[in-house]
This record gives sequence, structure tokens and C-alpha cells, in this order.
Amino acid sequence: MREIEIKLKAKNLDEIEEKLKQQGCVFSEPITQHDVVYSSVHNTKTYDQIGGVGYVAIRIRYQDDKTILTLKKQQSHKMDNLEYESEVKNPKDIHEMLLVLGWKPEVEVKKIRKKGKLGEYEICLDRVEELGDYIELEKLTDDNTDPEEIKKEFLQILQPFGLSEKDEEINGYDDLMWILNNRKSS
Repeated sequence: MREIEIKLKAKNLDEIEEKLKQQGCVFSEPITQHDVVYSSVHNTKTYDQIGGVGYVAIRIRYQDDKTILTLKKQQSHKMDNLEYESEVKNPKDIHEMLLVLGWKPEVEVKKIRKKGKLGEYEICLDRVEELGDYIELEKLTDDNTDPEEIKKEFLQILQPFGLSEKDEEINGYDDLMWILNNRKSS
């Protein structure tokens, strides 16, 4: 299964949420997520420079009362990935296993997320600590789907909510947080 998504910076997340509710979107209660993203110790580039088709990222997500291990393999761009995930019972052991396998914690992202469905799309409204507010729209597709066609579809759906391509953020929260943290330490 292929996950294609778009992320846009939101100027007024509360207003967008209300408009989506008027369209029939029902949102979950707020979900607290704390992500620890790992990278290979064999990378020779800085975190913001790694990536590209075939790049693999591993994440441990602490979400309310459960922990989820996720592996993403990049396809055509950062928002187009093959994704595999499973709930884990012992995140400390998973952390230790990743260290033994040559992976290191690279960046942490903390956010409060509300999830909703609008037709065949999943919508996430995110308040990301230190980064601000975002809306994500994602669709699970067949492996051979053209991601550019899905992106056009996304933008058409989001346009009535005051969002456009100029609001798009092509980097993941992990990349944005890494950049922010490394600007602070420079």
C-alpha cells in the first residue's frame, strides 16, 4: 500500500476545522504524539540532506497509551512513501535493537493531532510544538498510482478552505524540527 499526502501550513486551524465539520468531517479527540525519528549511522550527510527515492526512515511514536514502530521507504518524493507499522509492547527494547542495527535517534517531534475522514481521504489537523499549525491530507493508493495526480486532487479539495499550493510544506515535521534545532545551535 502506498501513502500519498500533502502538508500545508495553516494560518487559522480552528477556522479550517469548523469549515471541514460543516462538510461532514468528524474529528477524533486530540491525540498526543511524541515521535523519535532514527537515521542510519552510516549516513555521510547531515539529516536535512538525506533522503531521495529508496531512502528508509524509522520512527518510534509514543501516542497516548500505545507505542508504534513505523518504517517508511521514500518513493517519488518525501510525501510519497511505502509505509509499514506495528504496535510495540516494549519501546525500550526496540530502541536498543535499532542502536545495535546501526540506527541512532536523530530528531524528536511533539504534536497534538486531530484525525478526521472526508470521503476517501484522511485529514489530520496538527499543532506541532515549536513549528506551528498544519493540515495534512492523505490517501492510501495502489503502488502504481501517479502521485502528481493525487496532489492535484488534494489541492482541489483544499482550495475551498482557503489553502493553496503556496501553503504547501514539502518537508516532514522531522526535517523542519531538525532545521529549527540546528539553526538554534549555530
